[in-house]
Amino acid sequence: MAVVQIVEVVAVRDGGVAAVLAVLVAVPVVGDVAARLALVPVSRVLAVQMAVVHVVDVVPVPHLGVTAGRAMGVLVGGVFLVKGGHAAHLRKWRGRTTQANAAKCSNSAYSGLRAAPVPQRVEGMKAISYSRYGGPDVLEYGDVRDPKVGPDSVLVKVRAASVNPVDWKCREGYLDGILDPVFPVIPGWDVSGVVVQPGAAITEFAVGDEVIAYAREDVLWRGTFAEYVAAPVRTLARKPRNLSFEEAAGLPLAGLTAYQMLTKVLDVTAGDTVLVHAAAGGVGSIAVQLARHLGARVIGTASESNHDFVRSLGGEPVSYGEGLAERVRALAPEGVNAVFDTIGGDTMKISAELLAPEGRLASIADPDVVGFGGRYYFVRPNPHDLQSLSDLAEQGVVSVHVSETFPLERAADAHRLSAEGRTRGKIVVTVDWAD
Repeated sequence: MAVVQIVEVVAVRDGGVAAVLAVLVAVPVVGDVAARLALVPVSRVLAVQMAVVHVVDVVPVPHLGVTAGRAMGVLVGGVFLVKGGHAAHLRKWRGRTTQANAAKCSNSAYSGLRAAPVPQRVEGMKAISYSRYGGPDVLEYGDVRDPKVGPDSVLVKVRAASVNPVDWKCREGYLDGILDPVFPVIPGWDVSGVVVQPGAAITEFAVGDEVIAYAREDVLWRGTFAEYVAAPVRTLARKPRNLSFEEAAGLPLAGLTAYQMLTKVLDVTAGDTVLVHAAAGGVGSIAVQLARHLGARVIGTASESNHDFVRSLGGEPVSYGEGLAERVRALAPEGVNAVFDTIGGDTMKISAELLAPEGRLASIADPDVVGFGGRYYFVRPNPHDLQSLSDLAEQGVVSVHVSETFPLERAADAHRLSAEGRTRGKIVVTVDWAD
């Protein structure tokens, strides 16, 4: 048998108190047998995942003059629990893994210990990736290396990931000036799923928690179009309990964009009249709902076929195209207090002319907005904002409309549909789990 090696450390809860954990592994030599000495200073209970190939014996030893009060237990498959922050000397079990040996691990010397659900490492997970910039055809479905879980990350078992225009723009290289790619790149920033392994420093989430994330990092590499993603804790929030995984996956990027623009950039308050462009789209549809929640009147641009949808969200629809300014002025003769631009170009220029005195203009689509006295904004991950959105969804303030779903292996088709720019609500990619 190879020397037992500690490969992962995971906090678990005991009596509602999360363990504060750190593990120091030394390698002494006991006779001719290499061993491991794990010093585990924890306040309550610690679970450690181990690469166990045979049953091992775990012997309590004195630590700082105090002998461990309980024997330690080892489960085949790799979990042992340490009580009270003592040290455990792990030595080789002289013999093969047999039913008798396994039974020894569960006899009275090991009683009173509770196993914790610690996942095995993910090997060869399925994902969508691309090794060069290009069109949808560069997307490949297949095995990729398993994600490593850093101290400040959480391994999430992906149930759904939504598609955003930025995904195909990244794939085609439009964001190369600000985001370095680490090929092969797994696309996707939105995700909903279940926590299967918190990082060593994580106390906010536990195994089994249902979460959502805007899992954007400063490089393009490990996205959400995969079976698992290691998401930084700064990107996570708890999933709204009343939304499906598919609906919840559509909330993070679009919802954060709308929330941050309305509350932090445009500073929308009760009594404002807000013009929201592309009001039936992923960002626009959530912006209409949030603006209404803030007490604003909302005028939303949309194609004729989406007018009823915009009305259902609480907005007053107007059509795109020639005569847009006149149609908006008919509804708001004194001008609008704020414009939420998601289109840019000529639409943004027209919007600047529709502002009331002291009106505010901001765009997520066109940096040239600053030339019209407005602000350009790029959404950022924020766990507090995302949790606020999740809470609003649970309260029924915000809903997510999913127009179409695709299985993971058909992510290229989802990208093609997104690039057409005519989607109502969100497009979502799902991961099929037998369990």
